[in-house]
Amino acid sequence: MFESYGLTERRLAVYRALLQEPELAKGSRLPDLAGQLGLSQKELTQDLDKLRELGFLAPNWANLEEYPLDPAVAFERLTAQRQEEIDGLSHQLRAEQLRAGVFISDYGNFLTEKSAGDVEIFEGSERANQRMQRFQPTKSIWGLLVADALLRSDFENSPDRAHLDRGVEIRYLFPESFFRKAGVNHFIQRMIEFGGKVRITPSVPFRLIIFDNDAAVMGIDPEDSSIGAVVHHSNAVVRLATEIFQQLWRTARDPFDTPVEPHGISAQDSELLRLLVQGATDEEVARRLGVSMRTVRRIVAKLGEQVGASGRFELGVRAAQRGWVD
Repeated sequence: MFESYGLTERRLAVYRALLQEPELAKGSRLPDLAGQLGLSQKELTQDLDKLRELGFLAPNWANLEEYPLDPAVAFERLTAQRQEEIDGLSHQLRAEQLRAGVFISDYGNFLTEKSAGDVEIFEGSERANQRMQRFQPTKSIWGLLVADALLRSDFENSPDRAHLDRGVEIRYLFPESFFRKAGVNHFIQRMIEFGGKVRITPSVPFRLIIFDNDAAVMGIDPEDSSIGAVVHHSNAVVRLATEIFQQLWRTARDPFDTPVEPHGISAQDSELLRLLVQGATDEEVARRLGVSMRTVRRIVAKLGEQVGASGRFELGVRAAQRGWVD
């Protein structure tokens, strides 16, 4: 308890020896004390100086010699000193808590200064993340997670684990490509073990998190999550977001099931073709599939070779003829 004061086990041993043989405190007997404890003269001098500083050694009223103070008195004084410090820290902590409360309130007002009605706007990824941390769901978290979503490898210490322990329902929908990333498989397995629900789909249209069916969080720009986020509280927007999530959830599959390829191509390839036919750019296709631009071009080249198409328009036509796209 008192080691922070410098009252080490070695110094307690010196003090104990002096209590047992007060005569050892005399200057002429100090070499005997050092020898008895196996200390050098320098070490003993340092220990005696510290004991004096702490009040464990006091001058004798009758002469100039020192004597060890009674332990009841010495430790009572030291304990009183420690209690005084604790009381001071407690008072300081209460004052700091009050200041922190004011700061948090002011910052919350700053964060929402651009809010209007049922909409909160947070520019920049840092402010968006700070707002996300303030959500305390009690019922559910439903999320469409895009390719650049970050998952912690130590699920046991993640916020998701804490939410599940409190009985919050978690449903996450990932693009198939994300499931192949290092560490994601283990994270998902642990989440499922603790009651979370996870499904995968060929593509995810945009990042979306729904808390308790009361708030829907989306990116300001679906193409760039670093720009910031928008929090919607209106019933109409939240209901629309919930409908989108549920529709995608119904058609998604369990990540550990073997995928069915009815047309001889993967679900990811089929989704890529669908997006291309709809006029999506390579950048948009890559984002929604959660893959790189290089992967998109590689798949397009592979499918074109498979059907004998010389260009993307011809690829779309031949894919439709084969029933690969509607």
